[in-house]
Amino acid sequence: MYNKREIMVNAWHIRRTANVSMSTALRAAWALAKAMNKAEEIAANIDWNTKVRVNDWAKYGKNRTYVEVAIYTNAWNRKRTEKIGYVDNLTGEFVAA
Repeated sequence: MYNKREIMVNAWHIRRTANVSMSTALRAAWALAKAMNKAEEIAANIDWNTKVRVNDWAKYGKNRTYVEVAIYTNAWNRKRTEKIGYVDNLTGEFVAA
C-alpha cells in the first residue's frame, strides 16, 4: 500500500528542487515510491540487518534520487550494498541499476 500523502509531499519537494511541472514531479514521486517498495521487499527477504537508503543528487544539469539497500552484519558493520536504481527527477523515469 502506498502512502499518498508522502507521495504528494515528495512531489512538491521534487517540483521545488528540480523546477519541473507538477505532472513530471508526480511521475517522479510515484516512481520513487515504487522503487522504495521494491527496496523494502528485497530488504525483507534478507536475514541480515538492512536499511533502505535514499540519496538526492543534483549536478551537471541532472537531478536524480538514488535508492539502495545497505546490508549490515549483526554488529552493524556494512557487509554490502544492493543498488536498486535511480529516479530521474527531470523526466520522472525510473532507471534500474
